[in-house]
Amino acid sequence: MELRQIHYFLEIVRCASFGQAAERLNVTQPALSKSIRNLEQSLGVTLLERHPGGVIPTDYGKLFLQYASLISAEIERAVAEIEQMKGTGRGVVRVGAGATMMQYVIPQAVRAFVAMDDTASVTFRQGLREDLVASLRRGEVDLIVGSIRSAEDDEDFRREVVMRDEIVVVANRDHALAGRAAVPISELAKHNWVLPDNTEGERDRLTRVLEAAGHPAPACVISTPSSNFMATMLQDSEYLSYLPRALIRQCQDYAHLQPISVAAPIWDTIMVGVIYRRRGVMLAPVRRFINRLVEAGQAIEVGEGQRLAS
Repeated sequence: MELRQIHYFLEIVRCASFGQAAERLNVTQPALSKSIRNLEQSLGVTLLERHPGGVIPTDYGKLFLQYASLISAEIERAVAEIEQMKGTGRGVVRVGAGATMMQYVIPQAVRAFVAMDDTASVTFRQGLREDLVASLRRGEVDLIVGSIRSAEDDEDFRREVVMRDEIVVVANRDHALAGRAAVPISELAKHNWVLPDNTEGERDRLTRVLEAAGHPAPACVISTPSSNFMATMLQDSEYLSYLPRALIRQCQDYAHLQPISVAAPIWDTIMVGVIYRRRGVMLAPVRRFINRLVEAGQAIEVGEGQRLAS
């Protein structure tokens, strides 16, 4: 098996066409077909099938695609690392994160990381968690920053805790519930909610708590993937929502929001951390970026602890 064959295979899958792939690779289609045929013979399976709609991978091909993508990404990273060692390249850290996480912890870490190494840079891929995990598995990002769920168990990944935070009910600062102590669940049930549509676990937990207290599920009048839009809709309204406590403190876009003191906690403490591939090669800039994340998380935790104690 040759790296060239892997490269050819990936390009055919991307184009879903031998002809288009051959044109992009600047090779003849017969030569491309022969290379893939030799690859399939060496593996003893068929990797690609031609259909009226285009070329698609077989079940064997889908499995091979995962490893081929990872090999290609690792080769690119190796070249980048060598270029950096030679002094002709930049140490690029590729980070995946959700929209909310991009607004706190990460900005502080990026500023510190870049300040300590002017030859390094950071690129981001924003998306839903399942898409980011798929990108991480394919080697398209070096790490994911997000919540670390205790129930998760994937032997392909390692996890490191960056900070601890809590999800809190939030409302506009002049909301009827703002400033009240120990607001009962029954009061929360009376209000309409603006809810994020990409936090199934937290949303399900809220529903279970309300239903356990004899109330219906939260009346969601607006569902959005954007925490910024959610915060805007809470302004000058009677709506409720929920967000990480530290985010409200750290980001000016949420300065008009007030955590609501609920009589009994609804959500458990969340662990914010990094997830990266267990078997991948961790480049030095990636390790340094994780260290800056941990430092930023610790600083935020200390600040939150001091605010709550005062």
